[in-house]
Amino acid sequence: MIIISMGHGIIDGVRGANTKTLADAPSAGLYIFLLMSFLPIFASILVVYKYFHKLPIKALMTSAPQFRWGYLWRTIFIIFIFYSAVSLVEYLLFPGEYEGLQFQTDMGVYLKFLLITLLLVPFQAASEEFLCRGYLNQALIKYLKSPWVVFVITSGGFALLHAWNPESTGQMGPYLASIFLFGMAMCVLLYFEGGIESAIGAHVANNIFVFGLLGYEDPDLPNTALFTLGEPVIGWTDFGIEFLMMIPLIALIIWANRKWGDRA
Repeated sequence: MIIISMGHGIIDGVRGANTKTLADAPSAGLYIFLLMSFLPIFASILVVYKYFHKLPIKALMTSAPQFRWGYLWRTIFIIFIFYSAVSLVEYLLFPGEYEGLQFQTDMGVYLKFLLITLLLVPFQAASEEFLCRGYLNQALIKYLKSPWVVFVITSGGFALLHAWNPESTGQMGPYLASIFLFGMAMCVLLYFEGGIESAIGAHVANNIFVFGLLGYEDPDLPNTALFTLGEPVIGWTDFGIEFLMMIPLIALIIWANRKWGDRA
């Protein structure tokens, strides 16, 4: 977590020095740097787990005999369908929310960003899942015993890791509550499935959807999504709606994986 905090500090410094150049140009410089900063975190967690704790890496991710790729891919599919359906319904019922919608007309630039997203976002999302839902949950459960107390602590830490994000400005409370909710939802998947395969899939799908398909303007980064709305506005009403939608979504993922999941 200290490494991630230092990385955010470096990124903030780069943003402060180069915001206009990198945000206005079709260059992917800061976007690549932001995502690549998670690669050493991804690798270091695995190295520490295997060589310092001398535990098999599989034990960090799942209690099943083997990593359940079916859970991961099925969750990605469900998330994309669910997010797309909700966005379409919202567009039809509340078109005013989409007044500022922009379409990326330069397909060359978009495909460049999409390739970067598809290559690096899985490592970014997986590193956060390894750290919060894997490593820290396993470490704290030895002392606190109650998994739900552990989940609250690690989800709170997960939320605080996003406190540096530009979209938190002026709406820190509901924004961090939204991140906390996502972290708790991933912990629920872990609790009922005995592994973080679905949590990784959900995190990857969520970020690829936002960075690649329907996203918001970031004052420090170029637009990477195919469709871009204005700067995100997150209030407590939005948090309440997100909470209500998260319940059937997580239930659907758990049900689908139990019905069609790997039998190993």
